[in-house]
Amino acid sequence: MPVTWFREKIVEPLHDRYKRPYYHRKLNRVPEVDQCGVNDAACIYEAAEQFRLDKLVDRYILHILQNRAYDCLIQHKPYREPCIKLIDDWQESELNWFIKYGELGASADVMDCYMKQKHRMVWERRHPEIMEERQKRYEEHKRRVENGDLDYHFYKKGLYWQDKKNYLAPYEPFTQRPGIEGDQPLSKDWQYYKKLAEDPEFDKKQGKTADYSNNPFRGRW
Repeated sequence: MPVTWFREKIVEPLHDRYKRPYYHRKLNRVPEVDQCGVNDAACIYEAAEQFRLDKLVDRYILHILQNRAYDCLIQHKPYREPCIKLIDDWQESELNWFIKYGELGASADVMDCYMKQKHRMVWERRHPEIMEERQKRYEEHKRRVENGDLDYHFYKKGLYWQDKKNYLAPYEPFTQRPGIEGDQPLSKDWQYYKKLAEDPEFDKKQGKTADYSNNPFRGRW
């Protein structure tokens, strides 16, 4: 019958339960927020949803890189040389994640991220000499990594999270840099910078005791 044929051949194949699973689904991209009109609310909404999904995917990618580095270190313990490339990829991706999403807070949307990227681009254009020096050091770091020499401090300067967690709020689940870090003092003391200027040893007295000069993964297992 025509009705039965129409249901079996057209209606039911369109139902979700009859669709074959596709685990590597690639969603169609929508225009970015910088391509939307100022008053185009629908376009801005779609860009915001795309931004939310991209952030979620980037966090899981970062989590996968972290697990790969940890698994490699556990498998080759106490030798770190076979895992240098994995550790470097993880730390570089972690820094890139922080550059894009860090310091925005949990309530940030696509417009906040877009403004942050714009300000960063303006700053880079105003300081070309710093960017040139950064590129030279980055290339030198990559050459050292290829030779099996990894500088664990290249992507992370200052306190490690083991110390910093005593001063700031809880961290993002999959990163070593908090999304709310901002330009806050490392101490809850509002005279922190003044005391640090008067006494260079003041920072060490505040609990800066972690020593990971050679291996930031030491002591985790």
